[in-house]
Amino acid sequence: MARGRWLAGLGLAAAVYGVTLAVNRSVVEVRGASMEPTLWRGDRLLTVPARPAWVRPGRVVVVADPDDPDHLVIKRIASSERGRVVVLGDNPGASTDSRSWGPVPIAAVRRIVLRRWPDLRTRLHR
Repeated sequence: MARGRWLAGLGLAAAVYGVTLAVNRSVVEVRGASMEPTLWRGDRLLTVPARPAWVRPGRVVVVADPDDPDHLVIKRIASSERGRVVVLGDNPGASTDSRSWGPVPIAAVRRIVLRRWPDLRTRLHR
């Protein structure tokens, strides 16, 4: 009987977590060239709110621009140390990033990119 309650509790927790993920998902559109050739203008990205444990090198993230916190930019985390991250665009010639700003606070990382949504290239880049 205890196992049945445990499984029911696990199922309820999974359902609540799934609802939370569904509510917190957001689609972000790429508007610049800083992440080419990985991401192109018009690509749409499925994102979730950032959690510190998920912020690690190699992840593509949505970050608040240090010069204008209301402006969000898409970058890749290059390194993370002591509550700060170095974020870089994949296209250095078209990217304003930590090469200009220096490391940004981990709190500036607003969202984690999960995948292109839908996982297809825009018509311009097929």
